[in-house]
Amino acid sequence: MVDRFIRTIKLFREAYGAYRLQILLLAGMGFLSGILEGLGVNTLIPLFSLITKDTTTGDDAISKAIRNSFSYFNIDFSLKYLLILIAALFVAKAVVLFIVMYLQVTITTEYERRTRIDLFRKTLNAQWGYLLQQKIGYLEKILITEVRYAARLFRQASSLIIMLSGLVVYVAVAFNISFPITIITLAFGMVVLLVLRPFVIRTKRLAAQTVGANKQSAHFINENILGIKAIKAAAICNSVADVGDKYFQLLKKLYVSIFLIKSVPVNLFEPISIVFILVVFAFAYKLPNFHLASFMAVMYLVHRIFSYTQQLQSSIQTITEAVPYLESTLEYKKAVIENKEEAGGQDTFSFKDELKFHKVSFSYDNINAVLSGVDMSMKRGGMVGLIGSSGSGKTTIVDLLLRLFSPVSGTIFLDGKNIKEIDINKWRGKIGYVSQDMFLLNDTVANNIRFYDSSVTDIEVRKVAHMAFIDEAVGRLPYGFDTVIGERGVVLSVGQRQRIVIARVLARNPEILILDEATSALDNESEVHIQKTIESLKGKISVLVIAHRLSTVMNCDSIFVLGDGKIIERGKPHVLLENKESYFYKLHNIRA
Repeated sequence: MVDRFIRTIKLFREAYGAYRLQILLLAGMGFLSGILEGLGVNTLIPLFSLITKDTTTGDDAISKAIRNSFSYFNIDFSLKYLLILIAALFVAKAVVLFIVMYLQVTITTEYERRTRIDLFRKTLNAQWGYLLQQKIGYLEKILITEVRYAARLFRQASSLIIMLSGLVVYVAVAFNISFPITIITLAFGMVVLLVLRPFVIRTKRLAAQTVGANKQSAHFINENILGIKAIKAAAICNSVADVGDKYFQLLKKLYVSIFLIKSVPVNLFEPISIVFILVVFAFAYKLPNFHLASFMAVMYLVHRIFSYTQQLQSSIQTITEAVPYLESTLEYKKAVIENKEEAGGQDTFSFKDELKFHKVSFSYDNINAVLSGVDMSMKRGGMVGLIGSSGSGKTTIVDLLLRLFSPVSGTIFLDGKNIKEIDINKWRGKIGYVSQDMFLLNDTVANNIRFYDSSVTDIEVRKVAHMAFIDEAVGRLPYGFDTVIGERGVVLSVGQRQRIVIARVLARNPEILILDEATSALDNESEVHIQKTIESLKGKISVLVIAHRLSTVMNCDSIFVLGDGKIIERGKPHVLLENKESYFYKLHNIRA
C-alpha cells in the first residue's frame, strides 16, 4: 500500500509538478474557506444560547474569542449582530469558493490544452519508423480521452487538497467544541474508509481494463472507416458491425461495473453518518454537562466531517479510476520523446551541382537488406527516372531522400556534403513530394494548395493551379477556389485530386521534386499536361520520377533500374531501348 502511494505521488509530481504553486494557492484558498465556515458554525453556539436564553454562551476558545472581539470593537453582543456576523462569514466563504472554482477550472483546462498540444507536437516530430508502428486511432484516443481523464485527475487531486484543508479546519473547530466526540468521529471515519478500501482497488483494475478497451475500439473504428469502400464492396457490413458490437459490449460492461462500485460507498455514507449522529445524541444528551447549542454545532461539524469523508472516498475512487489514463499519457509522452526525430546538422540547403547516393544500404530490421550498395546521382536541374518491380526498394529510396530514415551504411551527398549536416526542416523545405497516396484536407481548394502556409497568396495559388492544369476544372466548381472538396477530396475525380497535390507542392518552390507514382491516377490527357509542366521545370528544379508508366520516364535525362535493392541498369532511355537484353527494353515491350 505504501509503495503504491509513493508511486502515485511520483506520478503526480511528474505530471503536475509544474503547477505546484497553483496547487498551493488552491489549498490556501480552501483552508481560508474552511476557516470562514468553521467560524460561522462555531458562532451558532452563542447564537443558540441567546435564543434559548441560556446564560452559558459557550466555554470553548472560539466562542470566547468571538465575545472578546465584540467587546474590543465596542459592538453589542446581541442576536442582531451575531446574525450579521454569521451571514457575513458564509457570504465570504461563498465568494472564496467561487474564486477557488474559477481558479481550478482555469488551471486544469490550461493543463489539458498544454498537454494536448505538447503530445501532438511531439508526435508530429517523432521518428517515421516509430510512427509506422502506431495503430490508427490510438493517438486520437490519447489526445481526446486520456488527456481529458488526466485533466480530470488533476482537478480531482486539487479538489482533494482543498477538501483536506477544509477538513483540517472542521476537525480543529470540532476539537475546540468537543474533544471526545471529534475523536470518536475521526476513528469511526477511518474504519469506514478501511472497510471501503477494496472498492478503490477494484476501481483501479477496471479502469486499467477500460483504457485498453477504449484504445482497441478506437483502432477498430478508425481502421474500418478508412476501409469502408472495401467493406461495402465485399458486402460484409453486418459482419464488421458484429465484431464492433463485441468491443462496445465490453465497454458497456466495464462502465457499468465502475459505476456500481463507485455508487456503493456514496450511497452508504449518508445513512451511516445519520445513524452515527443519532447514536452519539442518544448517549450525549443524558450527560450532566450536556449543552444543546454546543451539541448542535458539533453535530453539524460531525455531519460535515462525514460529508467530507464521503467526498474523500469518492475522490479517491475517481483518482484511482483516472490514474491508468494518466499513466498511459505519460508513457506515450516518454515514448515520443525517446523517438524524437533528430534535426541533423545546422547547415542550410544549397544545391548547385549534384545529389548523389554513394554505396547506400538500408534495412528495416538490420537483418534483411532492402537496399545494397546503391550508387545513383542527379544533376541540378536534371530529370532522373527510377523504375523497378514492386518490392525492389523504390519507396525506400524516397524515404531516405525525405530523411524519414537514415542509411545503415553509405552516404547521400549534396554537392559533396553529407545531407545529415543540413537542418532537417531546411532540407524538407526544399523538397517537393508528390505520392500516389493523396492527402487532402476537408477544406477549400485554395487552402489545400496553401497547405497551412499562409504566405501563399491568391495569385500564387492560381499560378500553380495553372501550372498543374487544374485551374479549368476548379473554375467549373460551384465556388471556384473557395469550394470545399469534402473528406479526402470526395467531390473531385482522382486525377483532379492528384493535380491539386502537385499544385500544392509547386507552391512551395522546391528545388528537388519527387514524383512517386504521381501520375499513375491521371488520365492520358492530364498526364501529358503534367509532363509538359515537368519539362518546363527542367533547369530550374531537379526532378526524380518513380513510375510504372514508361511514358512518364521517357523524357528523363537518365534512368536507374532497381532490382532486389541494387541498381541493375542505368543509362539514357533511348540507349537502354536499343539494348534488347536490358530490363528497360523488355519492360517496354511487355507494356507496349
